[in-house]
Amino acid sequence: MGRQFLEITEKKEVDAIISHVAAEVARARAKTSTSVEKVNVNEALGRIASADIFSALNVPPFDRAIMDGYAVVASDTFYADENNPASLIITGSIFAGEFPSHAVDKGSCMGISTGAPLPKGATATVKVENTAEYTEVVEGKKLKKVRVYKPVAPGENIMLAGSDIKRGERIVRSGTTLTPRETGVLAACGLNVVLVRKKPTVAIISTGNELIAPGADLEPAEIYDVNTQTLSDSVRECGCIPYFLGIVSDDVEEISGKLKQSLEAGADVIIASGGTSAGVGDLLPKVIEELGEILVHGVDIKPGKPFIFGTIRGKPFFGLPGNPTSALVTFNLFGAPLLRTISGISAQNHEECGRREEKRTKAKVAQRIFSERGRNEYVLVNLVAMKKPEEEAPFLAYPILTGSGAITTLSKADGYIFMEKGKEIIEEGEAVDVELFID
Repeated sequence: MGRQFLEITEKKEVDAIISHVAAEVARARAKTSTSVEKVNVNEALGRIASADIFSALNVPPFDRAIMDGYAVVASDTFYADENNPASLIITGSIFAGEFPSHAVDKGSCMGISTGAPLPKGATATVKVENTAEYTEVVEGKKLKKVRVYKPVAPGENIMLAGSDIKRGERIVRSGTTLTPRETGVLAACGLNVVLVRKKPTVAIISTGNELIAPGADLEPAEIYDVNTQTLSDSVRECGCIPYFLGIVSDDVEEISGKLKQSLEAGADVIIASGGTSAGVGDLLPKVIEELGEILVHGVDIKPGKPFIFGTIRGKPFFGLPGNPTSALVTFNLFGAPLLRTISGISAQNHEECGRREEKRTKAKVAQRIFSERGRNEYVLVNLVAMKKPEEEAPFLAYPILTGSGAITTLSKADGYIFMEKGKEIIEEGEAVDVELFID
C-alpha cells in the first residue's frame, strides 16, 4: 500500500522519488529495440540520435577548387610577379560537376571553376584576378596561354578530399538532439535516414462530470476542458507524443477502463487531471490503489497540494489537480523533468530544440506578497519593464491574484516566484528571482 492523502511529502523528497522512477524507465527503454526508429533526415529535426553516427565517405570526396581560376603545378609560379609573370599553356577547362579529362603537366594549366575537381598533376589553384589570358602563335599554331602575376604554394586555394570530414569519422554523438547543423552534416555525408530515439507516448485523461470538449455547445453547469490542450502541448515540448483518451466522468469503472486502455495502447506515461483531492467524488486515488501503487499523494506546495504520483504496471502515473494553473504548475515541476529524462532531452539540448525552457531573471516585487504558512508556494507574476531598468532587477513583478482556478492566470503569467516554506512575506521593492515561462 502506498502513501495516503494528507501524508504531505516534502517537495525535495517528491523530486527524488520521481527522479528514481524516471531513471529506471529511461534505462528500461534504452534496452529495448522498440525505443528506436528510423526516420528520414528531412524529418529528423529535433529528434535525438540513438547511436553514434559515422561517415561512410570523405567530405569533400575529391580534391576541389575553392576559387575560380586555373589549376596549376604550384612550382611553375614560384617566381612569378607583376614584372615577370609565369606563362602557362591552357589545355582545357573544368566546371563544377565535371570530371577532368586529362592531367596537368608542368608548363600547362586548366581553367577551373569553384567546386570543380582538381585534375591530376595540379597542386594548387591560381585566382583568376591574378592572371590574364592571351594568345601566342608558336610554329604557326595559336596557343591559348595565361600570365600568372602572383605565386601560389602547394595546396593553396584547394580543399583536399576528407579535409572537412574523413571516412569513418564520428559526425554525430549518441544522445545529440539534431539541429540544422547536424542534419546538414548528415546530408553532406549522403545520409537520408537516421536512427533516433522513439518519442515516448503520454496518455492524457481529463476527469470531471462538468467537462466537455471545446467546440461543443455548453449546457448548464458545464465548462470547457482546458487541461487537455495545455498538457498536450506541454508534453510535445518535452519531446513526447500526447495520446488523448478523452474526458472521463467521475465514475470508478470508467476511470479504471481508461487507465487500462492507456496501458493496452502502449503508453509510456499516464497523466490524469482532476479528481486528486480528498473531496466527495474524487475517485482517482482509489482507482490507482487498485491498479498500481501511489508513491506520493500530497506535496507541500501551493498551488498543487493534492498532486499524485505513482506507477501502474511499471508505468509512471501523474495525477494533477483539475484547476488549469495548478495542473500546469505541477506538470512543469514534476512531470516535465521525468518526460525529458525518458525522451532523452536534457536541460541543455531542450533549449536547442526550440522548445520552451524555464529561465531566470531578477525583478523587484511591485507589492507585498503573503504566503501560506508551512508550505512552499509558487506565486505567479506578470513582469513589467522598469522605466529606468536597474542592472540588479530590470523588471517589476506584479503577483497575479486571480487564483489557480482562473484560466486568465495562465495567460497573464510570465513566470513565478518561489517562496520557500518559512518565508511568509516578500516586502514591496524586494529583489527576487523569477522563473520565466519562455515560449
